[in-house]
Amino acid sequence: MIDAVRLRALPFKDASRLVQLSEVPRYAQAGPCRSSCSVSYVTYANVLRKYPLRSLDVLAAYTSGGKALNTGGEPVLVVGGVVSQNLFELLGVRPQLGRAFFPEDDRLGAAPVVVLSHDLWTSQLGQDPAVVGKTVKLSDTHYTVIGVMPAGFNYEVGSQFWLPVTPVLDPSTRPSIRAVTVIARLAPGRTLAQLRSEVAAIDPAALGSTDKGAGATRLEAVPLRERYTGSTGSHDLIFAAVVLCVLLIACANVANLALVRTLNQLKEFALRSALGARPARLVRGLVVQNAVLVLVAAAIGLLFAAWFLGVLQSLAVLQSLRPSGMEYRLDARAAGFAVLLALTVGLLLSTVSARIVIRADLQRTLRLGSVASGGRGAGGRIQQLFVVAQIASAVVLLTGAGLLTRTALHLSRLDLGFDAPKVVQGSPSFPHPWRVKEKYLSVTRQIQMELGQLPGTALVGIRAGIPLGSPAAPADVTLEGQEFPLPRGVIPTGAFAVSPGYFRTLGISVAQGREFTDRDTENAPPVAMINQWAARRWWPGTDPVGRTIKLDTASGLSVTLTVVGVARDNRAAQPSLLLAEDGPELYRPYEQAPSAFPTFFVRATGAPAPLQKPVREILVRLVPDRPLFTSLASDLVDAQLSTVRLNAVQIVAFALIGLCLALLGVHGVLSYAVGRRTQEIGIRGALGATRAGLQRMVLADGMWLTTAGLLLGLPVAAAATRLIRGMLYGTNPTDPLVYAAVGLVVAVVSLGAGYLPARRAARVDPLIALRAG
Repeated sequence: MIDAVRLRALPFKDASRLVQLSEVPRYAQAGPCRSSCSVSYVTYANVLRKYPLRSLDVLAAYTSGGKALNTGGEPVLVVGGVVSQNLFELLGVRPQLGRAFFPEDDRLGAAPVVVLSHDLWTSQLGQDPAVVGKTVKLSDTHYTVIGVMPAGFNYEVGSQFWLPVTPVLDPSTRPSIRAVTVIARLAPGRTLAQLRSEVAAIDPAALGSTDKGAGATRLEAVPLRERYTGSTGSHDLIFAAVVLCVLLIACANVANLALVRTLNQLKEFALRSALGARPARLVRGLVVQNAVLVLVAAAIGLLFAAWFLGVLQSLAVLQSLRPSGMEYRLDARAAGFAVLLALTVGLLLSTVSARIVIRADLQRTLRLGSVASGGRGAGGRIQQLFVVAQIASAVVLLTGAGLLTRTALHLSRLDLGFDAPKVVQGSPSFPHPWRVKEKYLSVTRQIQMELGQLPGTALVGIRAGIPLGSPAAPADVTLEGQEFPLPRGVIPTGAFAVSPGYFRTLGISVAQGREFTDRDTENAPPVAMINQWAARRWWPGTDPVGRTIKLDTASGLSVTLTVVGVARDNRAAQPSLLLAEDGPELYRPYEQAPSAFPTFFVRATGAPAPLQKPVREILVRLVPDRPLFTSLASDLVDAQLSTVRLNAVQIVAFALIGLCLALLGVHGVLSYAVGRRTQEIGIRGALGATRAGLQRMVLADGMWLTTAGLLLGLPVAAAATRLIRGMLYGTNPTDPLVYAAVGLVVAVVSLGAGYLPARRAARVDPLIALRAG
């Protein structure tokens, strides 16, 4: 996993010279982008395509979107890329059939052309060898096929087709996508630092804004690899660290076993030494033993890894934004790393065993016929250190597992503020000619009316996002009676246009005032609703109903809105339903602020699942040949919760494996100690020690090891769990309840691990033990 994302060279031509350009607020903190790494199309077309950047020899742009492929039946939703004509050249990829885009294809007014992926060509077009030159219908446009890419190429998000960027994204085509990802290749002999100096020198006014304040933007350049390592966050490193913890616990167990075997072989080594064997030969024998052990284990591990690779590839938490060629695979590099790691473990095992042999008094061992009382000498101390390390590692894993489990439980009980189990939602994509108010408003009303007439429908609502201000700076919001706008932290970055009945459809209660009605039309006074969060911070301790807000709806435009109601805080409009942070929300009546990108919500009278098909049929009929999305609102919640649960389940599984291995270590050390101290236990029994007292003695030895492991592991866990802070929600990395539970669990199971050795000690017959001694 680490090799695929962070170490292996990107599978592109001159990959080390590839960089990404992103547009960020001019006064934002410097550093690589993490969430939005795009450039506005205007900046790309008017600046980057024309500005002479001498540090680059190729610059390309792309984005992605969905279209409906019509092959005669119901349209099939396919995801494709919108790319500049030189993207394939930059990546060093050529079509398997036909040709790539020419410069004349990437101009306004050019005939519509498309390049297909090998997968789409095979699955939907029957792998037609004469497909080049034929036409395919994508949404409402017929495209001429000019090429088919080779198998396995689907850059970057599973793209199934590619269109030229200018005819699709130029502002004259009224596109729904207004930003692109820009990648480039450094010219030979040029450096990233030189490129950064060049983009820093670009006049801010050239980037589409003369604003010298928060609205101004600047360009940043970073190595392309950071796009992929950034997309995984630190998840890959966190899970690698978890696996490393389990590996360390397992190695400590194997080290204990090797140590016990070495102690049991001391008499044999003493005989060999007496017969003339030199210490070097004895050590060489130990090395061979351990080498065979670890190499056989490595072979078994590689076979298991080859089978498990399919499972790894399916784990959503490990699916990063990776181009073709960065998939997880068990190649010579990974296999070589595994074998090298195994040999390193074998060398360490041999070092510990050799130290025991070299330092042992082999003559005394030969004379006494056995090893001196085990568990108290150097070998015993090393065993105990291994067990303490195992317990400490298990504590770290259990703490992380406990925190993630609490996160999953917290999110599963989270009040979203709306009634998801009763709602079906659908989002059509209106064709470009429809994206004028006179057209899309009538279609939206027709869809709403027909959805309301479906059997089993209780209510229908509409919601659409309304962008405010510019992408670089949110709009100004000025409250009644105030001279200056609200600070950025307490204003919404956008508003929502909602229809009358929207709140009742989603089960969102109105805390104060009223919700929108059919009287809130375009000709009625402009009104708005806010959520409780905004009400508390905008007008603390007073009733917001009837107050007014001056809102910038776009650059140089403003409107004064009267607040008529306050909706309960909810996450219905947040893309991340479970993980969204509370903040201000502003709602406007759909008729007063309509949008060409509505989402429809249908509240069912009974189970919502039967409504999903008829909802889809209405959208397909009224918005034909277009991509659309329908789903149960509860499925969206479950999908987000499943990712959090998967994180927790994986780490819990690793933690339980680690705990079991640590307990085997405790059990093994105590069993070995009891075996070595049989004579001592017999003497204690002959002198009057009770069975209960002997059991307590053995259990006390185990608890000392456990206590030492806890004292070492808990502080390490407190430091290590800060690394997973980004995976925790509603949970503190230093949650005392989790740490107390981990300590209690480890203590209890350690007592269980020591029970059998303690019981064995209590059953030692003093006479037999003394006679054997």
